[in-house]
Amino acid sequence: MTTTFATSGCSLHGHPEVTVTFLEPPLIPDGERLILGHVESAVARGGRFRAGETLAIGGHLVRFCERGDGTLGVEEPEPAPKERWIEAVDRTVREVMLQKFVNESVGLDLAFPPPRTSLLVCRCAQDADAVVLTRLDAGSASKGLSGWSLACADTHEHEAPFVVPLLALSALKPDLVPFLALPPQTVAHVSSGPARVVYRGVARAPLEGSFLARRNERAARKT
Repeated sequence: MTTTFATSGCSLHGHPEVTVTFLEPPLIPDGERLILGHVESAVARGGRFRAGETLAIGGHLVRFCERGDGTLGVEEPEPAPKERWIEAVDRTVREVMLQKFVNESVGLDLAFPPPRTSLLVCRCAQDADAVVLTRLDAGSASKGLSGWSLACADTHEHEAPFVVPLLALSALKPDLVPFLALPPQTVAHVSSGPARVVYRGVARAPLEGSFLARRNERAARKT
């Protein structure tokens, strides 16, 4: 079922209202405010958005489009081999909010990777249940790198990695995406069991009742 939400104050500043569309029932209450609130604040400060322009939301890019009702719509790219934009924000809202929840769980500031960047992946990680995400730096948009690398959790000599766009990770290993806004010098150990986050060599225990704590409790019951 398609659900839409729209701004209500942009027209007061001579700007079209903006509509966001969810193709599935929204999983995160008030998640639409992630985009609509950003737009309303920018327009109130004199910002202007036009069809075809992109906007960074966390480490994601969305794009404005024309709608038949006179408002501006918002598109996101699909994680597919050939890029295709669709008028929807399901993935963008879900992934950015989950990244926020993970960082809050371990008390670390958000450090979104630059949009349109990639991570380095060792082939052994492709089919591994337990993997290690390592972030050495903040990434570089000019070099197309996020600062993240991915390997299996086994101890062995890892071969030369290959490059995978972060967008593709949404389709290939969606369970890893919530950890991608952790800051440089972080290592995330992720598997079907409880996840572990290490920052600057020190393990960060999830806060009681936090998103990651609840995720780990569910995973522990399954193992």
